[in-house]
This record gives sequence, C-alpha cells and structure tokens, in this order.
Amino acid sequence: MCLSTVLALGGEKPEPVCRNIASVRSKDGKLIFTDIMGVTTEVDAAIERIDLMENYIWIRKHE
Repeated sequence: MCLSTVLALGGEKPEPVCRNIASVRSKDGKLIFTDIMGVTTEVDAAIERIDLMENYIWIRKHE
C-alpha cells in the first residue's frame, strides 16, 4: 500500500498538513485528503507536485 504525506509550500520550508493519505479528491475547488483510518482533511489549495516514489504530495494553499 502506498500512503503519502501532504506538504504545504509557501513558507520557509514545506509544512506537513496530513500523513498516511490513501486518497485525494477535489470538491468545489478544495482538496479533500482521506487517510488510512478514513479521517478527512479539507484544504483550500492546489496540487503543485505528486511524487509517488517518495510518497509526498506538495500543495499550495489559496490565499
């Protein structure tokens, strides 16, 4: 199973948003991340990059 960590760009260094993410979907311009336990995190952001080999998803929050 491939689980990812979501990192927000924009500050001095990437900030972790959520971990162990199993799925990502978009709804009404927001990203909804669901972790392995079924817990969702909704973020007003856009995906910058996804690296499935390193298990990272980089996002940039909307201002």
